[in-house]
Order: sequence, then structure tokens, then C-alpha cells
Amino acid sequence: MTETHQMLGKILVDLGVIGMGQVQAALAEQRRMGGRIGEILVAKEAITSEDLSRGLAIQQGLEWVSAADLRPEEDAISLLDGGTARAFGALPLSQSNGVLRVAIADPDTLPLLSDLESISGCRVEAVLAAPEALIEAVEKAYRAVSDAKIAAEVEASESAPIVRLLESILSRAVRDRAADIHFEPFQNGFRIRMRSDGVLYEIDPPPAHLAIAIVSRIKVLADLDISETRMPQDGRIDMILENHRIDFRVSTVPTQGGESVVLRLLDRRNLQLDLGVLGLAPDEDAMLRKFISLPHGIVLVTGPTGSGKTTTLYSLLSQVNDPETKVLTVEDPVEYDLDGIVQVPVNDEIGVNYASILRTMLRQDPDIIMIGEIRDPETAQIAVEAALTGHLVLSTLHTNDAPSTVTRMVDLGVEPFLLAATMEGIVAQRLVRCVCQKCTEKYIPEAELCEQLGVPHGQEYTRGTGCEACHFTGYSGRTAIYEVLPMDAAMKEEFLKNPSTLVLREEARKRKMRTLRERGLTLALEGKTTLEEVLHGTQGED
Repeated sequence: MTETHQMLGKILVDLGVIGMGQVQAALAEQRRMGGRIGEILVAKEAITSEDLSRGLAIQQGLEWVSAADLRPEEDAISLLDGGTARAFGALPLSQSNGVLRVAIADPDTLPLLSDLESISGCRVEAVLAAPEALIEAVEKAYRAVSDAKIAAEVEASESAPIVRLLESILSRAVRDRAADIHFEPFQNGFRIRMRSDGVLYEIDPPPAHLAIAIVSRIKVLADLDISETRMPQDGRIDMILENHRIDFRVSTVPTQGGESVVLRLLDRRNLQLDLGVLGLAPDEDAMLRKFISLPHGIVLVTGPTGSGKTTTLYSLLSQVNDPETKVLTVEDPVEYDLDGIVQVPVNDEIGVNYASILRTMLRQDPDIIMIGEIRDPETAQIAVEAALTGHLVLSTLHTNDAPSTVTRMVDLGVEPFLLAATMEGIVAQRLVRCVCQKCTEKYIPEAELCEQLGVPHGQEYTRGTGCEACHFTGYSGRTAIYEVLPMDAAMKEEFLKNPSTLVLREEARKRKMRTLRERGLTLALEGKTTLEEVLHGTQGED
């Protein structure tokens, strides 16, 4: 590559494809409007894109190849998958002695060649080609590769550095029982974080220049459009890690530093479908089993995102999943496949939303309907209609506690008398981290913390000191705390008199309902969690 670039206009004149007068005119327009001189000349049809490509090759000190010479060899094609080739705008032409000859159309791609070297395992040597010819050649080359051959190539390429690196990151997430992996590129760095037990922690990242290659690999696995980097995309990856099948939900979003990717891990081994292991107290367990045995009505599980609502619903459904009961679910998305239950995913892009699916479901003769979330008035109204026509409806809602759930349904347009006729039970829940049992110690919390939680100072509690097993956090695993409110006749009567959260909360306390905070404090006294976790999980409670 030359150290001092020649002026592109002079190069094109020397090639004999344009006159100096045309160059001067293009330069004048560039001063007025901005832009690149070569693109201006192509737009004016003074030169062809092929002429421009030849000129840029001379300017950059690169070999130029014509469309006829864009004939890739099979062993070169095998070093880059089609998605990566399209993303980088590159076509592998030949490979010899550890050097991969790659055609590109844009000299701005040159700084990214180190990423292609990491992916291919070869030193990359670039040549320049016309954009249209290169795009056509890339499509032709990879179109000829069958799906079976692509699968074989992916399997054979597992020794490639990027593939091995990504697999090691995903495997670590599975071993650490992480819920999410965040791949976050910045203009001056690359960060990878994992969320375990509800808390993010950073791991040692690979070199920043590998960010594009890693994100590209994820998009290929998720069958996303690898050439689209300006729009968010969603997909799924299904793969075997640590000898278990793991499902990843993939979300990409463009940022200032590049594409940020979040992977949500869905490991069926972590899905507890037994009510007995959810952390319910015996009386709470009995109430939930009573809810699920009802012939009709509405049962709502409420809490913020990530509080375990879906797991609770799945556990309830597992109690009634038998040949005599028809269970239908509508979810956005379907997180886990449940054997014996008909699950329907929402697809808003084609108009398949909660409301449209639910109306169809009512014609499918179900006994129990699970709605992933009641988020709008139409869905709320259909849920009530389903309950009134003899169906048991289970769903989730975003509210702070059980009493406020009823007024939230009224806010969504449900008439109080209809709600009183259908609402049977409400379960509010939170997740709190458990004390690591490998590094426990007794301690007396600070007076200020005790005062915030309304507990006497001087009582001894348990906490984790931090060890390798818990990543030095003092916590390992999570458990749920619940607030269960049966809507009996007396509660419904009070609700009809005055449908306010304050009235319902007062009536619930009269019926000895344990609040989320009270349940959390019980767990803290038992040494299962800490007061700090209880305060964090129940912020906003009186």
C-alpha cells in the first residue's frame, strides 16, 4: 500500500476515463454540497462504478480484479460463511500457505481485515473489485452452497478462534446459571457482562477488535440478517452446551459503538415446575392449589419484569396438565415448551396479537387459558369474557402488590361488577437472592437498616462473606417471596363499595395476608436471605 495517496481525479484522468474539466466541475460541486469526488462522478455518469473501483485500487496500492476474475475457490469459500461475507462485503477468492486472498469493494473495509483474519484463521490479503460485480459474485458463490453443506461447514469450523471463543463464553454462562449475556461494543472498547441471580457482573472481555466478528457469529447462529446493522432484530439460537440443549433468545440493537446484543438463556433444567420448590409457605401453597382447581374465574400473578411470574404460571399449569384438561396458552414469546399443552406465540408483525389469538382460542374448547400478559383494555376484556363463559384464566400483570392489581384492571376498562364476578385470586411476587451457604457468617445489621424495615435492632442475621463459589457476592441462587390474596365474597363486597387500592389493602391486612416484606423478613430470620435483599425487593412498601 502506498504511503502517500495520489489524487483520485488525476488517477482517473491518467486512466483515460475522464477529462480534467469534468474533474474540476465535480470538485466544484463537492465544495458546494460535500460528498466524495468519486461518488459525484458516478452520479453524474461521468464514470462507471468499475472505473471508480479501478481508480481506488491504484490510489490504495491494491490489485484490482474484474468481474470475470471473481471466481472463488472452494477451499477459500469454506473459510468464511455467507453471513460473514455479506456483512464484511468480502469474497474469499483463494487460499495458499496461510494467506487468504479476499476481494472487497470499499477501501474503508481495510481496517476490518484483522477481524476476518480472526474468523478465518489466515492472514488476509485484499484486492479491490467493483461493488456491483462483488455483490453479484458473493450471492452467486454462496447461493451454490447447499443447506447441508453450510451445516457441515459450521460444524467443521468449530476450531476457528471466534467460534471457540463464543462457545466458551456461552458455556460459562450456562455453568454460572446466568439468565442473560450482554455483548456491548463501545467506540474504545468491548464489554461482556452476565446477569446471575438478578445482578450483572463483568467478565474478562476479548480484544475490542473482535467485537464485530463475535456479534456477526451470534447473528449467523440466530439466522438474523447479518448485513442489517441499523435496525433492531430478534431471533433464537438452539444449541448443545455442557451436554444439554440450551435455547437463547437473541436481541440486537444498534448503538453508537456498534451492535449491542443480549442473549436470554432458557435452560429447561432451571425451570422448576413443582409448586413445592418455589418457596411458598404451606398456607400459600394450599391457596394456589385451590386457585388452579377452580372451574372458572381469573387468577393473576403480578410483579415487575424478571420476578418469576412466568415460572409460577408454568408451575400452576403443570398441576392440571392431564389428558382430561385442555390447556391453551398465548405467550410473547413462548419461553419453554410444555409437553401436553398447546402454546401459541404472539406475532404482532402479522397482526397475531393477544386479543386476536384469544378470540380464536375461545373456539378451541379450552378448560384453562393462560395469557402471558394483560397489557391493554381489549385483552383484559376478553379475559373477563372467557372467565364469565366457564373458563379458568391465568395471566400476569405489572403492579406493585396484590391489592393494587384489582384497581389496575379497573384502569384497563373492566367494570368493577364484572371484575367482582370473575376475580378469584391474586399472587404478587418478587425474587430475592439467597445467602451463599459456603461463606456464611452471623452479623447484626446496622440500626438504620433495621429502622427502614421496621425490625428491632440487635437481632442476629446471616450473610455471605463472599467466596469463589458465589463470585464474591455473598449470594448464590434466588427464591421467591409471595403475597397471596384470595378474592372471597367479603373482599368483593368491599371492593364494590369502594374500588380503591387503600381499601383493598386494609381489608387484606384484616384477613392476615402476609405482605411481600413480611414474607421476606421471615426468610431473613431463617438465614435464607439478607435484610438488604428484602429492602431492595420490597422498595415502596409501607
